[in-house]
Formats: sequence, C-alpha cells, structure tokens
Amino acid sequence: MRKAFSILHRAAALLVALCLLVGMALPVYAAEDGALFFDADSETIPTIPAADTSSEGVEPAQEPIVSDLETIPDEGDTPPTANEPGTEAGNTVNNTAAVPNNDGKTQEAAENQSPAADTDTAPADPALTNKTPADTSDTAAAPNYAINAEETTAAKTNTEQDVLFADGDNPNEEDTMLADDSPDNDDANTPDTIADTSVSTGFIPATATIYFEDDGRYDSKLGGKCTIHFLACTNSKTNAYIDKVMADTRTTAIGKDGEEHKIFSITLNSADYPAGGFYRIIFQYIEGNSWKEEINAFGNDNVSNTDKLTAIDLLAGKKFVREGITNGGNDGKHFNQNQLYNPSQWTRVEYYYKDTPLYFKNESGTALTNVTATFYKLKDGTTTEETGSQTIGTVDAGKLAAQQIRIPDNQSRFVQFSWNDGQSALYDFTTDSTAAPYADAQKLDLTAANCYVYNDTTSTWASAGGDLLTAGKKIYFDATLSAYSYEGEYLPQSAMGDGETMYCFLTSSNGAVTPLPMTQETDTNRKLWSCTIPEGTYTAVQFSAMADQNAPAKDNKTKKYSTAEIPPTLQEPCFFADDGDPSAYTGGEGVNRDGYWGEKASVRDAESGKNTTVVDIASDKFEQEPGTKYITSTLYDYYTDYELNGLNRDTYSWVTTSSQRGYVTFEQFNRALSSAYTANGNVKYPLYTGHFQKSGWGDPFATVAAGMGLYGWGAEGSSNYNIFMAVNNSALDDNGNGSSDYNRTFQGLVESKTSDGTADGLPLLRTKNSTGSTTDALADPHFNKDFLQGKNTFNTVLGKVYEDVSFPLKQKAVFAQDPNNTSDSDPESKAEYWYYDSSKSSLYLKQNQTDGKYYLESPKDGDGNPTTDSKSQNISSPNSANGTYGFFPFNQTVSTVGASQYNYGFGAKLQFDFTLTEDGNVVVGKDTSGSDIKVPIKFFFSGDDDVWVYIDGELMLDVGGAHGKASGLLEFGKNNTVTPYVSSNKNTDPNDIMVYKGYGAGETAKTVKYNGQSITYNKRGTTKTLKKQSTHTLTMFYMERGMWESNMALAFNFPDHNELQVEKQVDVSDVNPLFQASFKNQKIFTFNIQNLATHYETEETDEPATETYRLPDTVYSSAEGLSYVSPLPEDVDKDRGSAVLWSSSMNDPTSAHRDQRRGTLTLDSVQDISKFSYLTFDVYVQGSPTDTCAMSNLYVELWDTSGKQMGCLGTKGLQSSDVYGAATALHPGTWYTVRMMLNSLQKDEAFNNQLTRITVGDNYNRSIYLRNFTFRSAPILPKQTGFTTAQYDVPDYGSATSGKLENAAYAVFSSNLGNGDVVDENGRFLLQDGETVTFNDQFRRGSYIALQEQIDTELYDTTWTVYENDVPVTSVSGNRNVVTTGEVNTLQNVSGTAPNDGRTEKAVVATLDGHNTQNAYTEAQKPNADMLVFRSYRNSADDNELTKLKVVFNNKVKTGKLIIRKVPAEDETLEGQEFTFTVRFGDVGGQSLGNIIPPKEYTCTVENHNGEYYGEIVIDKIPVGTRFVVWENEQTGTSLKSVSFKGGKDCAVTADGVKVYGAIAEGEANAVTATFVNTARELIDIAVKKEWKTQDGTTDIPQADLPDAIYLQLQRTETPDVADSWLPVSGYESVELKKPDGYEGWTKQFTGLDKYDASKTGQDRTPYTYRVLESATKTGQFYGGAADDVIEISGKQYKVLNTTRVTGDSTSKTLTLTNQLQDAKYKLVITKQDAQDNSIKLGGVEFKLEKLNTVPIETPKTGTTAAGTGKLTFAGLTPGKYRLTETKTAEGYTLLSEAIEFELTVDGKCKRNGTNYGTVTQDTSGVYNIALTIYNRKGFTLPHTGADAPSLWLLIGLPALVAVLLVLVFRYNKKGGKHS
Repeated sequence: MRKAFSILHRAAALLVALCLLVGMALPVYAAEDGALFFDADSETIPTIPAADTSSEGVEPAQEPIVSDLETIPDEGDTPPTANEPGTEAGNTVNNTAAVPNNDGKTQEAAENQSPAADTDTAPADPALTNKTPADTSDTAAAPNYAINAEETTAAKTNTEQDVLFADGDNPNEEDTMLADDSPDNDDANTPDTIADTSVSTGFIPATATIYFEDDGRYDSKLGGKCTIHFLACTNSKTNAYIDKVMADTRTTAIGKDGEEHKIFSITLNSADYPAGGFYRIIFQYIEGNSWKEEINAFGNDNVSNTDKLTAIDLLAGKKFVREGITNGGNDGKHFNQNQLYNPSQWTRVEYYYKDTPLYFKNESGTALTNVTATFYKLKDGTTTEETGSQTIGTVDAGKLAAQQIRIPDNQSRFVQFSWNDGQSALYDFTTDSTAAPYADAQKLDLTAANCYVYNDTTSTWASAGGDLLTAGKKIYFDATLSAYSYEGEYLPQSAMGDGETMYCFLTSSNGAVTPLPMTQETDTNRKLWSCTIPEGTYTAVQFSAMADQNAPAKDNKTKKYSTAEIPPTLQEPCFFADDGDPSAYTGGEGVNRDGYWGEKASVRDAESGKNTTVVDIASDKFEQEPGTKYITSTLYDYYTDYELNGLNRDTYSWVTTSSQRGYVTFEQFNRALSSAYTANGNVKYPLYTGHFQKSGWGDPFATVAAGMGLYGWGAEGSSNYNIFMAVNNSALDDNGNGSSDYNRTFQGLVESKTSDGTADGLPLLRTKNSTGSTTDALADPHFNKDFLQGKNTFNTVLGKVYEDVSFPLKQKAVFAQDPNNTSDSDPESKAEYWYYDSSKSSLYLKQNQTDGKYYLESPKDGDGNPTTDSKSQNISSPNSANGTYGFFPFNQTVSTVGASQYNYGFGAKLQFDFTLTEDGNVVVGKDTSGSDIKVPIKFFFSGDDDVWVYIDGELMLDVGGAHGKASGLLEFGKNNTVTPYVSSNKNTDPNDIMVYKGYGAGETAKTVKYNGQSITYNKRGTTKTLKKQSTHTLTMFYMERGMWESNMALAFNFPDHNELQVEKQVDVSDVNPLFQASFKNQKIFTFNIQNLATHYETEETDEPATETYRLPDTVYSSAEGLSYVSPLPEDVDKDRGSAVLWSSSMNDPTSAHRDQRRGTLTLDSVQDISKFSYLTFDVYVQGSPTDTCAMSNLYVELWDTSGKQMGCLGTKGLQSSDVYGAATALHPGTWYTVRMMLNSLQKDEAFNNQLTRITVGDNYNRSIYLRNFTFRSAPILPKQTGFTTAQYDVPDYGSATSGKLENAAYAVFSSNLGNGDVVDENGRFLLQDGETVTFNDQFRRGSYIALQEQIDTELYDTTWTVYENDVPVTSVSGNRNVVTTGEVNTLQNVSGTAPNDGRTEKAVVATLDGHNTQNAYTEAQKPNADMLVFRSYRNSADDNELTKLKVVFNNKVKTGKLIIRKVPAEDETLEGQEFTFTVRFGDVGGQSLGNIIPPKEYTCTVENHNGEYYGEIVIDKIPVGTRFVVWENEQTGTSLKSVSFKGGKDCAVTADGVKVYGAIAEGEANAVTATFVNTARELIDIAVKKEWKTQDGTTDIPQADLPDAIYLQLQRTETPDVADSWLPVSGYESVELKKPDGYEGWTKQFTGLDKYDASKTGQDRTPYTYRVLESATKTGQFYGGAADDVIEISGKQYKVLNTTRVTGDSTSKTLTLTNQLQDAKYKLVITKQDAQDNSIKLGGVEFKLEKLNTVPIETPKTGTTAAGTGKLTFAGLTPGKYRLTETKTAEGYTLLSEAIEFELTVDGKCKRNGTNYGTVTQDTSGVYNIALTIYNRKGFTLPHTGADAPSLWLLIGLPALVAVLLVLVFRYNKKGGKHS
C-alpha cells in the first residue's frame, strides 16, 4: 500500500502543480466573431481581404478639341463608328501606323504585311501639275440656290459667261473652238447642208467657223502642197484685212464631178469681225511663200466706203463651195472677182450659237426643282437628237437662276426646259431654216430674248438684263487702262478717266437720257469710277468723258449698252474699258471706246470677258518623235496694248514700225512693271519690254517717257538714262557710250540666287545696295505667274503662262570641227550633244487634243525632218526679214511676216536634272589603244535677249541684257567645279563682282566651234563648286524683250542614264484655300518598290554606311516620371527585355497639363545631334488590340543645353510629317518602331542641337512602354563613277537568283528638293508634294518594276501616268524583239496606286562582254502583280536604247462640306439679323497635316426663303477627316437656345451644349450641318460646379474615393424665398454628372435657360432664380433644398452645402454645389458570454467606456449587460479614441485583466493598433454598428471586484508548488538514494 500510496501521492502533487501553473497562465479574454481573446499581448486579428475595386478601364470621351480627339467605346456622346470599336476620332488607320513586330522585337515594316502590321505608310498623290485655281476667298462658299436679279450673289468673274457655275465649269477658262472642230457629218464625209436665206438677223456670235470646199484643184493641180489662207476685209475705210491659215478638217465632200473635195475651216472670234461682218472674203492658195491663186467669195478688189458689209451670221457655220466657179480673171488665177454676196454659194454646215448664254427665271409662286435645259439637233431632217443637257437645280419662286446656261455646240438648234412636274415647249433658235421648219418647235429670236420666264399660267421669253439699271444700284467704270493718254504720241483721240469727271448717260424707256456725273473711288489703286442709279426705269447706259451727250465720240465715249447686253447676274456691274490701241490711233469722229462688262471685284481679263482668243494655238495630236529628248519648259507670253484688249495680233493692221506705236507696243505692260518696281523701291536695273530708241535717233523714247513715267528713267545724259538705255537697248553701255556691236551682254541684272534659293525659285532683280542680302529683292515680274495673271497694281491679266510645255531636243556633234564628219583627231566629233537651234528649225506652240497639254513642234521638210518656217524669220529694222530664223513659238498663224504682227515679248523657262562625273568629263569612245576618249561636260547657249542659267538655285551663267546674238558657256571640271564664259559684255563698273572679267596675262580666250561657226568667249567668270550631291537641276530663264530678232540655240552633253523617275503631285484644286498649304512640305507619301531583273547574273548592293548613337541603359534606369521595368512581362516581350513605362490615370486631350505628365530620359552626357537625320524608338501600348491610339497624342520632345526644344512644341503631338512612313496610329498589344525625321520637326529658333534630355508623354489615360531610342544619320550615297553603267553592273537586289520580285533595298535615288537617299531595307521610300526622285542606272533595262503607293484611300483618289521622255504614254507598245504587249492601251490618268503596263519581257540567251544574259528568269512570264517593264514604249526603239520613264502619282484630295445654319426659334423670324460664328479647324485630313490653322470667323444673315427663315454659311472643299469645332459668337438681342447637327463623322455637341465638333465626311450627302437655334427671348447659360470636401470643409476628397456619378436637378422660381415655389426646369429633371477623367473637375453646363417667364411681358416679368439639387440615383430623392440636408452616396454621409443662386443679372452664372463628408456615427454592441459554453450569456457584467484625449474631458459612459442576452449597447458614439474597461464581472468568473483601447475613424472603420477591429456593419440610418464579444472563464475564487488577482495566486501557489516538489524529491532520494 505504501508503494501505491507513494505513487498516487506523487501523481497528485504533480497534478496540483500543473493546475497551479495552468491557473497562473489562464488569462481572462475577450473574442470577436468567435475568436478567443486571451491576452492583449497575444491577440491575433484575422486578415480581411481588400475589396476588389478594379475594373476594366476605357478611355472616355473628351471635351471637343480640334487635334486628335479620341473616340472611346462605351461613351454616350461619341460612339465609335460601325465596325471600328475603340477608334480614335479623326485617325483612320489604313496601313498608316508604325511598324509592328510579330515577335515582340523591333523592326521596320516589311513588304506585303497585313494592314495591322503594314504601318509606316502614308497617304499620297496627284499627277502632273498642281493647278490651283486663282481663287477667291477664304470665306464660305455661297449656297446653291437661285438668286433675285435685285439681290444677286457675287460672281467673281469678268464675262457674261462668268456667273455661278454649279456644274464646275471654270468661268475664267477660255472656251475656244479647236481648229479641227469639224462638222458633225451624218453621211460619210459629206457635211450637212441646210436651206438658207440671205437676210441677216443681226445676231453676232462670239465665235464663227467658216468653211471652204475646194473643187479638187488642191490635189489635182497644186499637188496638195498648199495651205489655204482666209483673207477678209474688216474695215472699208482703212482697207484692213485679217489673214489666217485655214485648217484641213480631214473631211471631204463628193462634188458634182463625183470626186472627193477637201474641206478647210477657220474659226474666228468677235475681235476678228469688229464691224459685225466682212466687206470682202478671199480664199488664197499659198505654197511655201509663193502665192498660187485665189477665189473671191464676195467683195470688190478695191474695197471702199461704198461697199456693203456682209453680216457675220450669214457666214458663220457655212461653207463656201468653189465648184462651178470658172472665171479666173486675166491671169487665170483670180476667180470670182468683184462679186456680191451670193447665198446660193454658201451652204449651212453648222450653226453658230455655241456658248451663247441663256437664263431661266421662275416667276411662279412655288419653287421649281430639278430644272434642266436639254439641247437637240435635227437628225435626218425629221427627228431630234439630244446634244447635251445642263442641270440648274432648284429655282426658288420669283428668282432668276444664278447659273448660266450655255448652248453646248454649233450642232444644237433646239432647247427645252423641264422641272420636277412639267416642261416647256421645244424652242428653235435658228433663223435660216424657214424652208424646212421643224413642226413641233416654236421659234426663238436670240437677238431679242435670252431668258425663259416661267409662271403659273403662261410662259414667255424675255431679256435677262432688265433689272440691272434699277434705282439704288451702283455701277462702275474701270479706267485703269483707258485713262492712259499716250502722251507724246500726239494722238487725235482722248483718254477716258484720267482725272476729268466721268459721266454716265442713262436712257429711259421713253428714250430720254439722264446724264450723271460719276465719282472716283479712292480706296483702290485702280482708276475706278462709280455712280448710283436714280429713281426711274432705264434700258441702256453709256459712259463718257464729256458731259455733252450729243458730242461726237472720239474714243472718249463707249457705245450705248442695253440691259440685254449686260450679264444679268452681276452683283457690282463694272465696265472694264479698253486701252487706246487701236482706238486712240484711229482718227475722225464716231470712234467709241470698247470694253466688256464684268464683276467689279474681278481681275481685268479682256480675253475672257470678250470671249476672244488673243494667241492662236494650234490643236493637234502629239506624237513623240524618235531620237528626241523632251525637257520641261514654261512659256510666258506678255501682252501688248492691243492684246490687252482681247485682240489677236494677226488682225493688227499697223505695219509701220518707225513710230512709238511700232517700237513700244507694251506701254501698259511696262507701266505695270514700273508700278511693281516702284512698290519695291530697291530695283537697281529695271527691265522693260520693247524697242527703246536712244535720243538722237528717230522717234526717241524720250518723247513718250514722261507720259509713261517709268521707274528708273532719267533725262538724257543722266546716270539713270544711261543705265535705263544700257539695260533695255543694245546700243549703249551704262556710261552712255554707243557701239556698233549690238551683241554685248549686260551682266549683273539679277542676284546670284533665286527667290527661294532653290531650282524652283524665280530670278531676283539686282538690288541697289548690292550687299549680297536679297531679303528685299524683287522677283522678276516677267516670270511671276501671279503678277502676269492679275496680282498687280493694274488688277489686269498682263499675259498668259503655259506650263509643262514639252521642249524637243535633237542629238548632233554640234561642237565638232566638222559637224557632219567624225575624225579620230577631233574628240568632239564623237560627242553627240542634245541641242536646239532656231536657225535650223522653227518651233511653234501647240496643244495636244487628247489631254490639253502643250508642246513645241517643228515644221517638217519633205523628208520629215525639222526645218524652219517663214513665220519665224528674224526681222531687221524697220520691218523686213533678214534671212535668218529665230525662236517665235507664238507666231504660227501670223498673216504678215513683219514686226507689227509678230508676237514679240515673251519668256521661257527650261528645266531639267543632270548628273556629273568625278572628273567632269564624259567618255565618248575608245581610241586605238583602248583608252577612253573624253570631252568636258558643257552647257552652251547662244541667242538674245536675256538668259540666266541657274544650277540648284544659284546663278551660274549670265547672258543678260537686251542684245543681239550673244553666247554663253558653262564648262565643268573635277570635283563638281564649273566655269562660266560669255562672248562679251558692256558693263563698265570694274568693282561689280557679278560681271565677268577678261583673262590673265598670257591666257588665250576660249574659242569653240558650234555648228561649224567659231565663237570666242572674251569674258570669263569665277569658277564655282557645286554642292556635293548626286543630281543637280539646271534652270534656264530666257526672254525676248527687244523686238527684231529672237535667236536661241542651246546644247549640252550631261551624262545620260537609264532613268526611272517617281513624281508625287497632290491635287488641291478642289480644296478650300484655307487648307491647301497643309498639304505642302509634308514628306508623308510612302512608296514600295520591287524589282525582278530579267537579264544578267546577280550584282549585289551594299547597305550604305550610317552613323548612330544609342541611348545607354543607364539613361533608362535613372529615368524620372517613368518606371524602369526589367525584365518585361512575357506577354509584353517574350524575350523579357527591358523598357521604361509611362502611365497616367488621367486624360489630358488638349495637352494643357503636359508639365504634370512628362517622363524624362536624361542623357549621361551632352550629345551633338546635328549630324543625325532620324530618331527611332520602339513603343508598345497596353490595352485591347481593337483599340486605336492616335500617334498624334504621343509627344516626344528633345531639349538642348539652353532649355530650347525640338519636336512636339506646345500642345502638338507627333504629326504625319514628323514620322517616316506617316505612322498615325498605334494598336495596343503590338511593338512598333517609330522613325522620327529630325529635319521635319518643329524647333525653337535658338535650338543648338546639344541634346541633354528627351521627354515623352501621351494625352490619354494609358500605359506605354518605350525603349531603344537611337539617333541615325542619313545614308552616305555612293560616288558617281562614270558616264554610263553596263547593264550587268546594275544591281538586281537578289532577283536574278530568286527569279521573283525582290525589294529594291538600298537603291539610290536623287531628289529635286535636295540630297537624295536610298530605298530602305523594306523597299520603301518617301515623297512629298512636288517632289521628283530619280533612280539613275538602278534598274536593268527589261526588268520588271513593281511600284506601289501606300495611300489613305479615304482622303485621296489616286491616278498615275507613265511618261517617256516627259511625254505621257498613251499607246502601249515596244520593240517586239524583246517585249510583248498585253491588253493595256494607255498609261495616262489611270486610277489606282500601282502602275501596270501589261507587257511581258522576253527571256534572252546571249552573252555581252563575257556576261551571260540569262539568269533565273528563263521563260517569258510576267509575275502576278501590277508592274512595268522598264524599257521604251515605242515600236521603233532600239533594244539597247537608254530608257527614261517617269511615273507621276496624282493624289486628288477628297473633300466634304460644313454647313452652319442659323434658325430662329419657333414662332420667331430674326429676319435681317446678322450672326457670326467661329470655326476652328485642325487635324487636317485626319492626319494632322500642316501647321495650326487659326480660328476663323464667318457671318450670315437670316433671310426669308419661301416662308422659311434661316441664315446659312457653307464652308466647302474641306479635306475629308479634318476636325472642326464651331460655335456662335455672342449676339446682342438674341440668345442661343439649342445646338444640333447631322451628317459628318464622329460629330457631337459639347458638354456645355454650345458647340458642335467632329470630322468632315466625303461628299454632299455626308455634309455636316450644324444648326444653331436662336430666340429673341432673353436666355442665360448656367454652369454647375461640384465640389467634394472632407469634414474640415477645405480639403478635397481624392477622386478615387468619389462615386462614378451623381444626378442633378435644375430648379427655378420667381419667388426664391417661398420654399415650395421651386420647380424643376423641363428637360433638366434628372441630369447625370459623371466623375471627370481629366483635370477639368466636376462641371455641368445648362444652356438656353429663360431669364424670364416667356409668357409674361413688361412689368409682369420677374427674373427667374435658379438653383441645383442632387441625388445619388436618377430616380431618387434630390437634396440640397434645405440647409441641413444630408445625402448618402455609396454609404457615406455628405452635408449638402447649396447656398449659391443665379439670376439673369448675376455677374457669375455658376452654381456651386458642395458635398462635405460627415463624421461617421457609431453604436458599440458588447456581448458577454462564457468562454467554455457559448450558450451561456453573462448578464450583470458592468463596463465603463471612456473617450480619450477630449477637451474638455467627456463623462465616461457605463452600462451593464442584460440578463439572458449578455448584451450591452453604447449608442451615439463619434469618431475618436476609446477605452473599454470591465469593472464588474459575473459571479464566479474572472475579471478582464486590462482595458481594451480602439479608435473609431471618420470614415466608418474601427481600428486597434492600426488594424481593423471588430465586426462593422452599417444600418439603414447610416450608423456603423461594431459587434464585440467578450468571453469570461470561471475562476477558483471570486476575484476582487473589478480585476483578477494574479499576484495572490503567485503568493499562494509558488511556495506550495516548491514545497510539494521538495517533499517528492526528498522522499525519492531517501528511499532510493542509498540503494547500492
């Protein structure tokens, strides 16, 4: 028992000890949510996961801005377009982004990638000449509606044909009948004939064609070698004749003899028959210069005053038939002499009504729609056949149609009008068909009526001009030219308008005449007179320089013009009076001053105004001649005084040149030049045109000089006189000394560079100061197209400019000692030069029938070779041919070989590109030893007058001055050097650096042989060095300004190449002038070129060397505002490389907050970037791949050491012109390589290229990775090594081996705009408008070339034309031995982006110089692609002939329209009120083209349109894709009520409701119409500003903590103090206000709000007071109406502070609505329960709750848990720190060992030690309930009240435990210790 007891004893003792230990370790604990709380120091708080508040982010719509708005999905205002989710507005992606890499690495775009990847592409285009209309204005185009004769729309035109052409016909375009406009023959070759009468109707047609039928003698007797001349007497007093060459119509008639008879024609204009007909007509047969015979149609041999005039309408459109005329006179060569007009000899071929104007007036009560005029001819004498129609459109009631109707041709004789629901009768306006009238037609007399007048009952014809001379109308008389009196010529007639009072004689309907003095206008440089029509009815007007209406006219009166003769649509009718040639020289009385009627604001253009032809240009079919090189030229024809009146010099009757009239025929032109010189004031040597006789000679110029008042003229013997004569006369030098050598040049007339320093600039006239600065130098007006076409002080067309004229050159060894024989001792005999020599062949200007282009062509001899022509004979004074021939391109139709009719006074510009060799020589053959035979490269000129030759815009050869035949030479040497020579000069200033000097001692003057004649160059200029570039441009300016001779010879031997040129033209002719400049200087048009070499083996190309600088990794790792990410996420870069990350959570669409968004890459050291051309970098945008991110929202800025910037200045992003390949869009999820062109970037003026840092950013909420910033230089081009390149040495780009098309990587090209470049590795190169690049010897003859422009088809329509030797290819052929043709017929103006000629190159097996011609191309098979075969298109071309092709891509800009419409509110009119709108355009073409366009204002007036009141502004011809914003300027007396729109693309109304924005769409149907509704009621706009504040009332609540949206209600009342008087404003009962995603804050605009109750007036009106309330939901309760309103939003309480109110008189019309966050309210709920049994709830437990750190100290809260539930609630708690203490526990339970401290936050959270504590829930009243469960354990003894007693346990338990342990140990040792 002892042992057992002992064991039990020890076990009990141990158990007691353990219990004591456990008891001491047991704390009293509290638990939350079932988690036991044992001790404050061991509390474990569960982690509560944060709520997932992230959501998929999208870019919301932004406030409208012009540049690069992004259209974002899910935005209500601007939804994405169909099939384009997430696209950015205005940026259409069409293969135009930067280059994506499918493997995540960077690269540049590859050929034939998918659209998503093919990104460095750009829009591009049009073809030859960018012919921009002279236009007009920047104002809106007039709407296309009918106009009233009293309230006409301005027509900026000169002629009665020049009105509002809705059909697009250019009113200023010369409508001339081509010389071969032959009759439309229904039967074989027989012209129609029509029965005739001999009675004239008095109708004078604008043009008349007269026909002549030969009787067979032309061929049978005269051998078909004659020309038929038409001679007609125009004045019976002076016996004046016109002499014109008739054209062979290439039609025949079968005569009575059964043989075919030739028919000839001549087309005349009204200037050819000034009397309204002819007194005599003769048809002469001329062979060469030999007269053969003539047929007199009518009239006497010696016309006198007694002879009768045969009216032109009896001759026009008729044919004189020679058949049957046998009377040959005494010599058998003069037939039908002295006969009267015989109608039976004349038969009708056609009518003469072409271009006669008709009008349409609607006098009914309703508008007529679809009004159309249809014309017919009579077919087979029984039926009508339509010849054409013209749509007029809608004509409002009571209106005259603004559009003029023209009779389309001379076949038409009937007209019929139709409209929406009716039609007129058929009208016949012929007068000579009475023998066979058409029964269904009514007769119409065009001499009496020209306007069809429709009304509801009957319709009639009337004169259209009857409304012009109505009371209040102002009419004008332009005396700018007529005021010149030809002082010093002692003329018998008077000037008009030269200072004396002008008079207007008005004839009333009863014949009475009212004289009115006119007033001279003072606000113009023109001599313009005006008068206002008084009350009365007037039918005619006459202008006079005399008050006496009965005094005879002596050139000081006009004729009397009836209202029918004045174009009815003129808004400001102005009579443009002629100058005095010929009328001032016509003696006697009854001489009236002629002129024409036009619009006052128009440019004076008599040729257009009178519908005449000043210079006859033959029309023919151009055919390229073999062995001919064509270069591009421009011809400038200066008009004499006679021609300025719209007259043709062929009709000039004055033949005596020994007079001022004969010598100085350009008096008006010279006066206009003088005005330009005077305005500039710094012209040292004024240039004039004509023959200026020196004083002391007969008819000296000094006698008229005073009257002309020319700039630079001086009295005889003065310095000015000497200089004037030296410059403009060949006899005198600048010291006044004469010489018999008239061939001396005068050098230094022009500056050393062109106007813009480039090859396309104009000569600059020498300045007086001659400092070398040309900033104030004047471009020579002789070559200034704008000056010649009206931009001069005379406001007059002074001449005509013919552009893109093909100038032919032939080849010959012209510098050989014997040009006709070669010699081994004469290298020049082996050198063939391209040349032209006027002494060997004449050249005449012609117009191609097929395309209207001009060309020069020589007459041919019997063998078909170019030869001279009698019309080009040089003239010697006084007026006789001297046996030599000159260059007279406008002389082909002159009737008299003499100075009086010659077309002197013209200029020419010839331009072409050339290359040089290293040594300045060309190889012309091999000598007997096999060595190269070389001759120097030369350019040669010989002739008169001025010639200036520029190379790359720098003057290289000066052969200036009015002189005889002089010669100049350029000789090229090593290293691009060139030395100029001139035969002689007459300058006397030894210090003038522009003047060539003589030779040094011992030097011999250079002498050359040209065409067998020796030419010595006595003067040599300074040798110059050209810029080192692959291609240069030579521009030669030539002038004939001194009369008499006009010699021209030029020759050159620049190296020839196989040449492919690619030219880019952008056609902006249909683009509003406001946007035209945006398409200039934009290198954005991307081309891809591939090649397949069909002959010879492979020849490699080397990648050109470049210099690079790559930003080191340290720059990225130390970036500011950017996150350095390494490695990258695998979904961004599978290779896990590194990059910097730019990101922003805010949108900044206007880029106004760029300073807050930039990321900065700071370089380790300063880098000089001046040597670099490109900056490339890689970019990756995070987001959905379907989104589109505009490149123009990305900005890259380069900063130098001075803080100056280059790149995206201001608020601009990357533009199309900045980025190679016109990358305009980035798709998220793809890496792109962007190549910025440094030379295209904008920069601060003082940017020094010393780079310190690069900053980047974007305007939108997105994340962007960037890396690999690298600077690269332009490629170093290979040197030119020789004259020609063998075909086997031309690169093949790997295609000779692969046998397929390969990218022409690194093919070298030059540019007309400067240095060349190479095709990149992907086969791409870029062009800009007006740029031509040349590939010299880069492609083998016979190879395939696939050339394609990668273009934005939404913006451009593209056509292409292929030229060979500058001539369009209109027939596809070629040498059949080497190439076969397909189905393609023409290569001119073909739609598409990739040229295709359909030809196939043959495969050839041969060897050349040991080289095998065959490669992988073994059979003749054209690859499956659009391409060209690179060889000639002529059948006669040799297969080894040099190939010179040019492909011109013409991109015509597509346009749309913006209509701004002003509409009154319902039941209002606003009639007569004027409104102004402001429009801001940007992102031109959707590609951010060009510079920023300043905002522009437009004005309209509200008018009554058939009961509908509106005003309208039409801005048309806007490039498609261009973005706009339009708003109305504030208008006093009215208020903007609403704004709406229709049409366009991505359009919307701004959030403030006052603007419309969007993009322009193509075509009339998609025109944007922005409608602004105004009301006379007083309206106001109110802005609401929403603020969110924390509890302190000043701190903003972070945006992230705010709701996504709230709802506003706008209320108003007339009694704001009455609480229940506030009512919601209709339409604004619940308006969503979204959280902003940018920097603009919470704002909302309410527009068009009534200031007063609209139903009240006068004293009854009380201004409304407005306020705004808010709600958390759209249909919820609105708060803010009471001072203590509290709104709950997203579980938070806000006090609504809403004290602002607005009335119409408030200075600030902003309502501020502030929400102040309220402190959270809390309720603490304690549950007390047993620790072991949760079902036991402990009641009676007492707690104390203290709020800490309060001032003053708050009284603690106490409470006791409830019996049965154990719960205790402390309510009404506020944020702060608290301490909870258990002061009394339940009986038998231990007390909490220490208090619990926690914090209640202002935002509804309970924290303990910084972490969430307790279970927090919010009830419906917004109170936060905190649930806290406290557990208690039963104790051994009842603890002291208020606390447990661990110290007592320790005092009792520890000693007891020690004692027990000692007893146990002692007893153990005692019993067992001694055991052995």
